[in-house]
Amino acid sequence: MVYVASGKREQILDAVRAMYTDVARDPRRGYHIPVGRAACVLVGYSGVQFDQLPGSAVESFAGVGYPFAANVIRPGDTVLDIGSGSGTDVLLSAMAVGPSGQVIGIELTAAMAARLEETVAANGPANVRVLEGNAEQLPLADASVDVVTSNGVLNLVPDKRAAFAEISRVLKPGGRLQIADIALGQPLSGDCLSNPRLWAECVVGATLEDDYLVLVRASGLDCVETIGRFDYFSASASAETRAIAKAFNACSIVARGVKPPVSPLPAPSPWPPAPAAAMPVAADAPALRPAPDAVLDAYGQLCGTIEPAMKALMRALSSGQVLEVRVDDRTARLGVPAWCRLAGHTLVSAVEEDQHRTSFYLRKR
Repeated sequence: MVYVASGKREQILDAVRAMYTDVARDPRRGYHIPVGRAACVLVGYSGVQFDQLPGSAVESFAGVGYPFAANVIRPGDTVLDIGSGSGTDVLLSAMAVGPSGQVIGIELTAAMAARLEETVAANGPANVRVLEGNAEQLPLADASVDVVTSNGVLNLVPDKRAAFAEISRVLKPGGRLQIADIALGQPLSGDCLSNPRLWAECVVGATLEDDYLVLVRASGLDCVETIGRFDYFSASASAETRAIAKAFNACSIVARGVKPPVSPLPAPSPWPPAPAAAMPVAADAPALRPAPDAVLDAYGQLCGTIEPAMKALMRALSSGQVLEVRVDDRTARLGVPAWCRLAGHTLVSAVEEDQHRTSFYLRKR
């Protein structure tokens, strides 16, 4: 499981706020993750749903899955959306609960909360309220909501154990959880775990899927199940993000659970959607092999020994020239693209030579 030293916690939250402030204010700029209507289509939302929503609620959408596949919201429910963003899931939840229910959006990023408040004020509905808050300390009373929903948020939270404990606390007995999030197939390690900038990019803050479900159950929820998994990061426009995600088998999942006492839940909707097998892939997705101007053969070397060699070789190159870095250490498969970004260079592509070996092509800034 991923935990962070207290000294890094506020830096991580600041990095998350900064990134999603940008998404709220300039959704068309282009990001390492899919954003807006294209992202909604990618993860399984339908065109019928878009037609019912104002554009302001969709264009800054940055979710990673379709939590409504859990099929747990009922008319008259009180629903809490943790990390409500620009409001796609808030407004869909409001339609699902009807006029007799209510929806509360909790958002860490002030710009996103303001965007949602403007959308609600201009378009309704009347049964929505928006609060600024943190998943680790929800500003709600015990046993006050019927459903908690969240989409691509808990992986960004430094103290996940506290967040799930809060979810359990605010759920009524018999309350339900529906959640879409990022999970890993292989564990992370090294300095990247406490790097605030990398946390904001969705992969580094994630945990192993099994550990994730253990945290949900440990919070007091029952009938916890994963509905499906989805190769979300293969649609990233960033070769670096795709490489990092692939190195650790990162994917999006949709899961659900119930706070005892448990009553039978309806069958979930199928997820991921059928078009997922043919999801759009970024234009630069093919594994390009530019002719390198220098090669670092780091097979057999650990991540910590590779960075000084990359720095030395990059210093000897001219701007625009390419360094090929060959690695087979699992941590290095994360560390090389992370170092490339932090140093300001460009990751042109990452080519998997086999199950263990990867060649990275870095263009000097």
